[in-house]
Amino acid sequence: MPPPPEVQELENRAAKLQELADDVEKLADPVHGMAAKMEWSGPLTDRVRGQIGTWKGRCGTVAANLREEADRLRREARDLASKHS
Repeated sequence: MPPPPEVQELENRAAKLQELADDVEKLADPVHGMAAKMEWSGPLTDRVRGQIGTWKGRCGTVAANLREEADRLRREARDLASKHS
């Protein structure tokens, strides 16, 4: 018997959140990589690199939170499916 539509909806949402988490995590990578390769100096260099590093860290935190929510939705879908089997 196929799972109820609610289970499929939760699984779809979890998959979308996982995909979004992957995209968010990669968001700062190009800028971070370019900044690391650049040979530049000046009064704002450390500040700019620090801000880029902070941005990359925040993207990682948001991605982790999105993955946690995706995992929660998957557990909820599993629990709901087991109630209907």
